[in-house]
Amino acid sequence: MNSLFEIMNLPANTIFDQANELLTALSDFGLFPAAGSGLAFAFAPGVPGRSNIPESVLASVRRWHDSIDDRFSNIDNVVRMAEAHQQTWAMPPELLTQLTGNRNRLQELISLCRTNAGSPADRTQRNTLLASTVGLCLLQVRVWAYGQYTAGILTADDVHLLGFLLPGEIGGRRGRMEATDILAEVKVTVINADFIRAVVDQSAGENAAQVAHGWPPGVRQVLIVITAADGVTEVYRQMSTRLHNDIPMPKGSHGQQYLIKAAFLRHIDDEPRFGNEPTFSMPLTTEDLAATLDRQHHEDFDAQMQEIERHRQEIERIQAELNAKKKDR
Repeated sequence: MNSLFEIMNLPANTIFDQANELLTALSDFGLFPAAGSGLAFAFAPGVPGRSNIPESVLASVRRWHDSIDDRFSNIDNVVRMAEAHQQTWAMPPELLTQLTGNRNRLQELISLCRTNAGSPADRTQRNTLLASTVGLCLLQVRVWAYGQYTAGILTADDVHLLGFLLPGEIGGRRGRMEATDILAEVKVTVINADFIRAVVDQSAGENAAQVAHGWPPGVRQVLIVITAADGVTEVYRQMSTRLHNDIPMPKGSHGQQYLIKAAFLRHIDDEPRFGNEPTFSMPLTTEDLAATLDRQHHEDFDAQMQEIERHRQEIERIQAELNAKKKDR
C-alpha cells in the first residue's frame, strides 16, 4: 500500500488520467483498495446504478477537468467538506494539512496572476500546483473516500459531495478539446489620451483580404496583452469574451509607445499563441503640453541662473587676481 501512495505522489498531470482508468477497471471486477486492506477488496454492495445521477453531481465531477476557477472550486470544496466532517469522516491529518496548504497557496497565486504583478514564473507555479493538487484529490482523496465508503463511514451522497462518482457510475469524465491553433490578429485605434479600442479577429494570413472572420470554432475567449515599448513590461493583461474592447490605459501612458497582442484560448489555462504585435502611441493632452512647456521654462531658467553664477564666480576670481597683483607692487 505504501508503494501505491508513493506512485500517487508523482506529478499529477502524468498519471491521474491513467489512475482513473485503473479505478474503473478495478470496479468492473468488483475489486477496490480500501484503507488498511490489500488491493483485492470486495466493494460494498448497494453501489448506485449507472444512471439517474443528479446533474449537479455530474457538473461537480466535470469541474475537475475544466477551467482554473472550476478546479480550484472543487479543491476548496474538498477541504471545506473534510474540515466540516473531520470528526466523523476521519480524513488522515497529514492529507488534510497538505490539501489545506495547497488550497491557500493556490488562492494567493490565482489572485496574483489576475493582476499585472503576476509574472510568467507565478503562472507556471500556479499551473503546476493546481495540476498536482487536482491529482492529489483524484488519487489519494478519492481512494480514501472509497475506502471509507466500503467501511460504511461515508455514504454515496458523501462521496458525491466531495466531487467524485462511485465505481460503476458514469458521467463524470469528458474529453478535453485541444487548444486552438488559430492565430489572432489585433487592430488598435486610439480613442483619446486615456482609452484605446482593440479589435481582434482571426489572422487572415499574408496578402489575404481583410475580412471579418469572428470567433474560431469552439472559442469564446481571448487574451489581450499590452506591453511597454521594451516588449517585456506588461501594463495590461486581461481575458475577454468580446472581440471589440475599449481598454483604459494606465496613468502616465501619455506620449508613450506600446505593443499589443492577442491570443484565442479554448480553455482559460491554455498556453497562449499570439499573432501580430502592432505598436501604437498614446497622445499628449493640452495639459501635458502645457506642463512640458512649463517644465522647459523652469529648466531654461535654472540653466540661465547657473550660467550667471558661473560668470559671477569667474569675475570674483579675476578680481582677486588683480588685487593680489596690486599688493605685490
